[in-house]
Amino acid sequence: MRILKFIVILFSCQLFAQNATFSTSEAKNFKESVSSKAETIENLQADFRQLKYMRTMEKTVESGGHIWFASPGKLKWSYTAPYDYQLLFKDASLYIIEDGQSRKMNTGHSEIFAKMGELVSGSFNGRILEMESLFRTTFSKEGTITKASLIPKDENLAEMFSEIWVFFNAEKYIEKVKLLEPSGDYTEIKLSNFKINQNIPASVFQHK
Repeated sequence: MRILKFIVILFSCQLFAQNATFSTSEAKNFKESVSSKAETIENLQADFRQLKYMRTMEKTVESGGHIWFASPGKLKWSYTAPYDYQLLFKDASLYIIEDGQSRKMNTGHSEIFAKMGELVSGSFNGRILEMESLFRTTFSKEGTITKASLIPKDENLAEMFSEIWVFFNAEKYIEKVKLLEPSGDYTEIKLSNFKINQNIPASVFQHK
């Protein structure tokens, strides 16, 4: 019986350690290491798989495609399944490209679009952790994965997201982002097949 109790206590301690919340100094060190890593990223590309859960729907909506990011602030999502369309953030503008047609939304005239462009770019180069005026952030460890939980301070963002979870792998690269909405709906984006600082043709960020 004593051995059984010891095993239960040991297992509980391991679970606690795997999900331990960072201290102030640990959080500071982690943010600095992510920032240093971000400094080395001129561009990246990856495949993504996106899951959208909505309480009003019976099934989770799944989509996927490829993403490209280039500093400073160029970001393109290319959805290939289940439909073909593209989203391009560039020069403070959002372009929606579908069926060969491009529509432009000037994010410079909309505070929320400007913040969303910054948020999305920051999510994939780690700069989101530096947005202290927009988020209150805590960190925890889950095995080899570090989870950053960001709660919006900004009222506009808080209307869209109750919390944002960003998951970093052991190399300090982001491999998953989960956007939780006040309604209970959420969007989860998983990244794979990373390519860091490899040539991206200029045509990728062009629009018609």
